[in-house]
Amino acid sequence: MSTIKYQLIPTNEGEPIEGKTPHWIGKMCFLCTALFVIVFYVLSSAEDQLESSTQGYAVTSGSPFSLESSTVGARVSSRLLDVLQDPSTLSPWTEITKQSPLSDGYEKGLESEDEWITEAQMAETTTLQVLSSLEQITAETTTKASYPLETASGEKYFVNSPECQMRHPNPFASNIRKIYRKHHYIVCDKSPDMVTVNFNDTTGTYRLHKNEGNSTCCFKRILRVGLRTMADHKYKLLPCEKFPQDFEVPTEVTAMITECRKSPQGNVSQTDAFSFVHPRKDSNPALSKRPSVLLWGIDSVSRMNFQLTMPLMHEYLNGQHWYELQGYNKMGDNTFPNLMALLTGFNKTYANARCRPSAVGGLDACPLVWKDFKAKGYTTAFAEDWSRFSTFDFMSKGFRNPPTDVYGRPMILALEKELKKTIMADMPFCLGRRSSGEYIYDLAEQFTRANRNRTFFGMFWTNTFSHNDFSMPSAMDARMVQYMRSLDKNGVMDNTIIIFFSDHGSRFGPLRKLDSGFLEERLPFFYMRMPRWIREKYPELMRNLRANRNRLTSPYDIHATLKHILRLDTPPEQLPRPEGCPTCHSVFEEVDWARNCSQAGIDEHWCGCDSFTELPSSDARLGAMSTQLVDAINEFVAGKKGAEKCHRLRVGRVLSLQQRGNSNAYLLQVYAQPGNAFFEATVDWDTGSQRISIRVPSISRLDFYSYQSKCTSVKETKKFCIC
Repeated sequence: MSTIKYQLIPTNEGEPIEGKTPHWIGKMCFLCTALFVIVFYVLSSAEDQLESSTQGYAVTSGSPFSLESSTVGARVSSRLLDVLQDPSTLSPWTEITKQSPLSDGYEKGLESEDEWITEAQMAETTTLQVLSSLEQITAETTTKASYPLETASGEKYFVNSPECQMRHPNPFASNIRKIYRKHHYIVCDKSPDMVTVNFNDTTGTYRLHKNEGNSTCCFKRILRVGLRTMADHKYKLLPCEKFPQDFEVPTEVTAMITECRKSPQGNVSQTDAFSFVHPRKDSNPALSKRPSVLLWGIDSVSRMNFQLTMPLMHEYLNGQHWYELQGYNKMGDNTFPNLMALLTGFNKTYANARCRPSAVGGLDACPLVWKDFKAKGYTTAFAEDWSRFSTFDFMSKGFRNPPTDVYGRPMILALEKELKKTIMADMPFCLGRRSSGEYIYDLAEQFTRANRNRTFFGMFWTNTFSHNDFSMPSAMDARMVQYMRSLDKNGVMDNTIIIFFSDHGSRFGPLRKLDSGFLEERLPFFYMRMPRWIREKYPELMRNLRANRNRLTSPYDIHATLKHILRLDTPPEQLPRPEGCPTCHSVFEEVDWARNCSQAGIDEHWCGCDSFTELPSSDARLGAMSTQLVDAINEFVAGKKGAEKCHRLRVGRVLSLQQRGNSNAYLLQVYAQPGNAFFEATVDWDTGSQRISIRVPSISRLDFYSYQSKCTSVKETKKFCIC
């Protein structure tokens, strides 16, 4: 006989009246029917939204309630499950051990109709709690449904919430295609290789193989010069040392330039350059399995431009286990503040004060995140092309000591000076026989392969095929896919979290001047790839990452994520928050759907949310605002060193004035003379005083100004100075 256990409530009343159906059964039937209808309606509505406005994802958990996308529907399922599984809500039913609705247990255990009513009240309370939660979920679903990622009129959004409407411009719009010039892969030197490098995975050694048996070759070792004040700006070449066929490269040699002659007395026939990352001989086994981290970056590429110029890579990422953050918004003007926010969690002001990039040794004391990984036993690397404009050396002292175990700067300094350069779009695209970017990514390939049995943190950054020309990334599209496939083939992806990203979009030039240019500058592309074992071990983190696809995020969140990677088993509330944005957190935690730019650590001027209304050219505020803006620039420059070298600016032409939503914030575009300097600024307008408020350093310069400001070495005034 079936047995049903209940917590008995003492009573002196008689037994239930035979032949009379208890009142609670009727109530429960009604409530269950209502509950079923509501659940069916809510989940059906959410499913419709899923099909119409989002991209589906593969299930990573065996749970039937796994979140499969960043949509409301999936979250409704999850939240409903939480309600139904909450012990506090289901306690009246958790003592049930068998199924029979009418058994001897009723006659033995319940002595009166009052007991039936007491049980019914408890059950009814539980049901009402579920219904209340469903009402809340339904309200949230209705609210979010009114902010779709694509409207009935065809308007698309990366993020759409009451606090952030981030439009999704068409990357293939006709005005963009008119100025886009597709590039094919550029071969810097078509002559056959006279020297190739072979790596032996078993022995971990490199050998130099001469492809012409009678040739005579030598190598010049590249060294970093340890001068105190200019250690990051100098290099040294050792005398050329002849090497025999299949010469084993010594472990102390990390970069070299080779020279080959077809005959011993002949002229140099070919000059080439190579880097080497030697596997470490010591073993440092981790107590528990930990992922490696690889940051693979391209300067100045928005997510729209990435889709336009690198379609093969875009297709590759969409077909793999990559997670995109479509709401990723830059937090500062150029590379330095955005990468410092990612690497330190600091805003620009605090980064300059704490890390002192203009002082010798300042950056050495900076708490860059790779130091945290180094402290945990990780091998570290950093490399960047274009030495003059590199992140930590542009108008800065750089590092006194190598910041990482593998450091690519000495090699780039030497190659830019010693090899033939091919300039494209004012960038050193080719250095000798390869492109500048390929030297960096080849080094990344070597680093990850040599350390695939160890945990590592590596950051590899390129500028020379993207910074000055928005079309040029197309030249590296197919090559980039090759690099990713090579990482996969070499087993690197099995244990590595790869972050493929940019710092910002195009900040100047023809693309920036289009109507979509405002968002083009502010929305860099961002992808993450997670190893399979991470996806399987941490399904909740992966659900959150998927949910954040169309949420507003910033570099501060990525800094928190890097810290989180070191402590994946730590509860979110115990993880550190970025100093520059205490409200930011790891993207392995779900980001608030209704987040605003302030909560993401993004200043108003850089915020890609909200819409603007163009004001007519007859608006009286145009003249006042533009004059006050240029006056503010002049006053700012006058207070800096070397101001006497710069012209005093005057208003040339006001291009546009737009109001942000219904606020007192306005976006102003002005041409200033002399030099036809093109400025864009977000200003706050005080209707009472008829004055603007403006942070001058946040003003954008939308035209190319490198040659106009050569006379000043003051970083803060570079974009405002017309010599």
